[in-house]
Amino acid sequence: MSLGEFRMPTGAEQFIGSEELFFSTTDRRGLIRSGNSVFVRTSRFSLDELTGAPHNIVRHPDMPAGVFRLMWDRLLSGRPAGAYVQNLAKDGSNYWVFATMTPSAEGFLSVRMAPRSELFDEVKRIYKYVADVEAEAAERHGMNRREVAVVGIRQLEQHLGELGFRSHDDFLTEALAGEIAARGRLASSAYARPEARGPIAEVLAGAGALEAMLTDLVERLESYRLLSDRLLRSSTQVLDMSRRLDHTVAAAQTASERVADTAPVLHNVARVMATPTSTAVDTLERLVPRLTALRSYIADLRFRIALANVHNDMVAAFAAEVVDGLAPSTSLSEVPLLCDAVHESVLEMSARAQQVNQELHAIVSEVAVAGERLADFRRFLGQWRILVMRNRAESALADLMGPIDDEFAASWDGMDMLHALGKEFESAAVPFDVDALATQVARIRAGAVGSREAA
Repeated sequence: MSLGEFRMPTGAEQFIGSEELFFSTTDRRGLIRSGNSVFVRTSRFSLDELTGAPHNIVRHPDMPAGVFRLMWDRLLSGRPAGAYVQNLAKDGSNYWVFATMTPSAEGFLSVRMAPRSELFDEVKRIYKYVADVEAEAAERHGMNRREVAVVGIRQLEQHLGELGFRSHDDFLTEALAGEIAARGRLASSAYARPEARGPIAEVLAGAGALEAMLTDLVERLESYRLLSDRLLRSSTQVLDMSRRLDHTVAAAQTASERVADTAPVLHNVARVMATPTSTAVDTLERLVPRLTALRSYIADLRFRIALANVHNDMVAAFAAEVVDGLAPSTSLSEVPLLCDAVHESVLEMSARAQQVNQELHAIVSEVAVAGERLADFRRFLGQWRILVMRNRAESALADLMGPIDDEFAASWDGMDMLHALGKEFESAAVPFDVDALATQVARIRAGAVGSREAA
């Protein structure tokens, strides 16, 4: 059978072990330049057949076009991508992977793993629906491939939204993090080879040390994620509070106008307290986009750490195959490329960590300003309430006093929430040791080069 012949899916599904990782590189056009033994064995093509062929040689016809369009959009913008993908082997069998793709100097590198997270079943259901919609768009409405892909993207984003994801980027981060968690720690367990000696032992030791550092970051990022989710929920409460404060001032001013002739001081105080309230509201409104940006930075940081973990596991898998005699030392020629990818992720992690910490500090400052203005507002509102009693205006303002008192109490609750958030923000900033990570990457690279030279 030639590579160009159509292959009919047989429905037979291959099982892929949790410790198995697929590796391949392509040029900018998507033509395969290299692949590892897992890719060769599972695709059922020989390495010679794969080399120079387009990577979509293993594309399954049931895959939605929108998935690939999203991947290429990210890759061509210089960003790493990922997706659940069903592939078709040469013999018609199929296999599922969670694929990561990363831009490199000469093209793209891809590391793929067997899906294991709970999200996978939902994704298969969504893909089936989206593929059916795309088929209808092509067959009944005569859309071309690009138009069909756009329809697929819209359907994907809609269904991901129904699952609670705010964007495809959010989904991608959760999917990769979930798959990493489902696989567990492999570089220091499944790929560990205590019998290894010399440079190859340095590669494995460096991969194990790097895994420990990344695992620590993942655990810390989990607290970042939880904080991020709480911040978004809190931002809604803060925004609601700011709007209630506006209503409080408006109610107090309306009430004061009723008795302006007999108690002009009430009107003056109500007018003055509008200034700190307006400042507090403006400050609280600025918190919402800041919190949204913070969550975005945290999500990207989590994705970069998880991606570095995948590439580090691939390094350890290559080294383990060499130690086991399943691959020649020349297979370690791919390790420097993976080290480049990890190093790039480390630099991006550092940049994102700085942005996260800067946003945390900025939010603390905004909270402090809002707190000061709310304290001024509360003081004026208290004075206004006392003046109402002194001027015996309660009866004239009876229908407004209850709502105003409610908002007065709410302002206290808002202050408590803001102070608590401020303290939590201050303690959330985490230092990021880029040099320690870079040291282990350099150790791995040197070991890989030394092992090849020794061979």
